[in-house]
This record gives sequence, structure tokens and C-alpha cells, in this order.
Amino acid sequence: MLALRRYLHWFPLALLPLAVFLLISGGRADRFTVTRVFEAPAASPVAVTSSPVDMVTLHSLALVPQEFFSEPLALAGWRRLAETDPSLADYNFHDHQVLAKALEALSMKYDGQKKLTISYYGPDLVLGRKLVDFYMARLLKRMRAGYHRLPAAARQGRGYKTPDHLQISESRLKVISHRAWWRSERAGTAFLVTVLPFLLLLLYVGFREFTDPSFKSGRQAARYLDLPILGFIPPLDSIIKNLADTDDATTEL
Repeated sequence: MLALRRYLHWFPLALLPLAVFLLISGGRADRFTVTRVFEAPAASPVAVTSSPVDMVTLHSLALVPQEFFSEPLALAGWRRLAETDPSLADYNFHDHQVLAKALEALSMKYDGQKKLTISYYGPDLVLGRKLVDFYMARLLKRMRAGYHRLPAAARQGRGYKTPDHLQISESRLKVISHRAWWRSERAGTAFLVTVLPFLLLLLYVGFREFTDPSFKSGRQAARYLDLPILGFIPPLDSIIKNLADTDDATTEL
């Protein structure tokens, strides 16, 4: 314990790696929101992929986004894209868990201002942009097919966008970066960054004490010299502190 008290002023330095880790983690964006917005009437026709003639409205499709994202033809097209895109080489979308995790990061909604939004929220900016662009392009393709399925008379006066305007270039892309000083997934790293410096410091203190040839107590000196000890001179720090306390007590009286 005496050795620990001698080096106690060093221990706050062991928290320095944790402070640096939190500073770097908090200053780096690790979550992204990628959004594409397309304006179209709620009743805009969207072709049903399982039928050559059926259609649904844009608003009704937006009410069941997971059906849109997990539609078999869409998943097949996404896998083909991922296999040929070098930026997605780290992902195996034939693994159902990997694919499901990617789709969980997607959302789609239609608001009252005639805006259809497809969004991604997650840690991979490149993956987010690819997913949002892919599904927005697929939606617009189905809207173009839906427009052609409508009878010519049904297209008049409804405000439906023509196929020339149902292009991804007509949509707006927005990217937002998110930063946070703490996230639950950093707990393991933060624990190691905190504990390891303390362990290293303890090892260093033990090494210093082990290699220190000085006597730590009068009894240690007596055993080493094999001589009787008549008395000890106490540390001056304790004497000075006791004298100061006595002076303070006398002054108060």
C-alpha cells in the first residue's frame, strides 16, 4: 500500500487513453441518414410486379414498405448489383441475415405534401447511398410501367407525372452525418482502454519497487544488517504536519 501511495499521482494518467478514445470516437461520424425525396400525387399508379395489368397507388405502396423492399424481383436485382459493384464487395447478400440487416435500415413514407421518401439510417454511407438509389430507381421504374398500364383517358387531368419525369434525376438526395460521444457498442473497447493502462501502471510500480535497493522500513534494515534497532527517526513530513495542526488549534483557542 505504501508503494501505491508513492505513485498515486500517476494513476490519473491511466485515464488519458480513455479520454483520447472518446474524443476521437465522438468527433468522427459513425451513423448516416441517406434520403431521396420524389414528389408525385398520392394516387399515382405503380405497377404490381406479380401481374401484367394490376396496379396500386403510390400512397398505398408506401403503407407497406417492407413488402416493397423484400419483393423477390427487387432482391434478385439488388444481389446482382452487389455482386458487380466493388464498393459492396465486403457484403454477402446471399446470407439472409446480412440482407435482412441491410433492409432493416431502410424506410419509406409518403407525407401530405406529395413527397415520397426512401431513407437509410446506419453506419455505412456507401451502402446507404446504393440502397436508396437502387430502390428509388426501382420504384420509378414501376411507376413508369403503371403509367403505361393506365388507359389514355384515365391519365388526363390527374396530375400524374409522365415517364419522362419519372427519373431518379428528378429526385433529391440528402445526406446527414451523425456523431455521438458514446454508443453501447463502444463499451467493450472503452473497458479495455481503461483497464489495460491501469494494469500496465501497476506492473510498472511493482517493477520499480522490486528493483529499488533502498530500505522500505527499519525492520527491513535490521534484518538485512543483522543488527538491533534502538529507535527510529520518524519522517519529517509527519512531524511538520503535526506541528502545523497544533499551531492551528492553539490559534483557534
